[in-house]
Amino acid sequence: MAPPWIVGLVWLICSSITQCESVKEANAVPNKSCNRPSCMGKTYDIREAVCCEDQLHTEPGLSCCGKQPFNPALATCCQVTLGSTLSAKVTQDLSETVSACCGLEAYNPLNQMCCDSAIVAKPVPMAHCCGKRAYDKEKQMCCGAEPNRMVLTSTSNNHRCCSHKQFDTMTHCCCEMPDGLKIQPILSSCCVKESEILASVTKTAPKAQYCDKDAFDPDTHLCCGPDQKRKILPWKSSHHKCCGQEQYDSKTECCCETEVLQIKPINSICCAHELGVRPQTLIPQPKCTEPHTRVCGSSCYNPHELQCCEREHTTRHFNSGRCDATPTVYDPHTQVCCDGCLSKKEPWIRQCCGQTAYGFAERRVLCCNGTLYKDIEDGEECSDANIPFNPTKGTLCCSQFHGSPGQHCCGTETYLPQHEICCDGHRHRKGEHIHCCGIHAYNINDPRKCCAGTLHNLTSLGSYGKDAQCCGSILQKNQDVCCSGVDKEVHYSKKSGHRCCGHLYYDTSLWSCCAEKLSPLHQPGQAKMNDEFRYLSVNNLNSEDLRKEMNIGTVESVSLHSVVFRDVMKIDAVSCTAKALALPYILKTPDRCNKPKLIPGRTYFFDEVHVFPGSIHNPFQWLHLISSKCLTTF
Repeated sequence: MAPPWIVGLVWLICSSITQCESVKEANAVPNKSCNRPSCMGKTYDIREAVCCEDQLHTEPGLSCCGKQPFNPALATCCQVTLGSTLSAKVTQDLSETVSACCGLEAYNPLNQMCCDSAIVAKPVPMAHCCGKRAYDKEKQMCCGAEPNRMVLTSTSNNHRCCSHKQFDTMTHCCCEMPDGLKIQPILSSCCVKESEILASVTKTAPKAQYCDKDAFDPDTHLCCGPDQKRKILPWKSSHHKCCGQEQYDSKTECCCETEVLQIKPINSICCAHELGVRPQTLIPQPKCTEPHTRVCGSSCYNPHELQCCEREHTTRHFNSGRCDATPTVYDPHTQVCCDGCLSKKEPWIRQCCGQTAYGFAERRVLCCNGTLYKDIEDGEECSDANIPFNPTKGTLCCSQFHGSPGQHCCGTETYLPQHEICCDGHRHRKGEHIHCCGIHAYNINDPRKCCAGTLHNLTSLGSYGKDAQCCGSILQKNQDVCCSGVDKEVHYSKKSGHRCCGHLYYDTSLWSCCAEKLSPLHQPGQAKMNDEFRYLSVNNLNSEDLRKEMNIGTVESVSLHSVVFRDVMKIDAVSCTAKALALPYILKTPDRCNKPKLIPGRTYFFDEVHVFPGSIHNPFQWLHLISSKCLTTF
């Protein structure tokens, strides 16, 4: 029999939701246990193995990097294409979650940068590249032409580059002599000539500036391009900007940084990534001036007469479907709009199945997850795999038909729940204290640890120890670091002068962390945060933790110095009981920087010191985990 606090906690979770069943529908995910590809004729589970160019590699969490398998939680794959040749390389000890590639080498872009195919440490958060070196543009200068550029410490704000040297613009100028650029006194004939050129522009343009060696009016022209290779372009409009040595209209185009800078239409996927918005929001919107009119794509319409046909999904992929196009105005009296597709309206048509219109009066049709099936047999219904089948004739498990009707499915096979336990599509013998960890079953009293669905045997991993900690799906070694935030846990190799800020591992000489947010540490006298912040994972609770009382509740409101929780219950893991606490429950947070960012409406485990965010999408998993540990520890 379940302990009494479990019943109370189930009520707690459901009481904060209008309908528990509706949430189940909203959070439904595809059945991963059905995904069983084959490698050279051998079927495998994608969660336990990977097939890299016809070679099967058995280990949880693997992906392919060319022919080589790797774990993205522990390493990064970098690929470079030269002509028709693809090169790939794995960089170990840097999770792909937080990395970037510099050619075939991976690096942490938070603390490092890629300069001319070389990975260098950032001197400041907003560093720039000078050849293969990084420099602070506020205090330093990058002088000279490629490939022999140099970093110089700026003597003053008035100093500028002249080849590989710097000069004071108040007393000198940089002149182009027969043997190259030279610094000359400001009263020299060369400087006087340069001044006359600038003065001629200044007569009509008081704000005249230099673009490399030429003067230009910034009110009428743009200076575009990299240093020493810049061009002066007539400004086409106030919303035109530079993209390399060209200019583009920022209202209709964007500058995409691929292998080279390119100007692309603003509704392209490249621009969506550059601007950080969904492609459908990039369509230029018209201004509708007529009374009661609304916008539909690039048209205006009166909703009393017409309607707008557009996709209802929150995400949109260009060219992914036959009707995935700009929203279109249509007449609802003669047409039906189904997910961006228009169909002719008939008296019996009242429903949509994906992009197809149909009616319940039609015979031998069945809608399964947005696909309309025709010519079906009487008695057929949608299976868990979203294809039609007749349950009176057999059992369908992941598209695999079994002749015995009324059976339960476990992956592609049937199983007996009275004698077996099903773990994500894999059958195991049922027993006392047997629980699932991903596709495996194990006794929670054995020396094994479950980390986010991956089972680790502690007896065969002597270097980890009995108190080994989870970091996401991997087991963390003592000499490594696990940085954890609300949604991510990332493994890092330990480095001096680095700390965790949520799931990020930052250089304390560059950044300051407050409430899981990093800020550049560049102001003189700005205080560093001495204490790092990271979440504690529910997976890492041990018997000592369970001897302490713990609360569970839903965040109602967050202020600068406190958090208000509702529906709070205190769990006593020793006696497996729980009691409701009086409302409101106020948690004081005097040091806001060392407290996590809590989101109103979400449910958390917490005590007076730590917050255990766990999985916000599956609070019942928290309850099951704590209950299991409670029942087997004492």
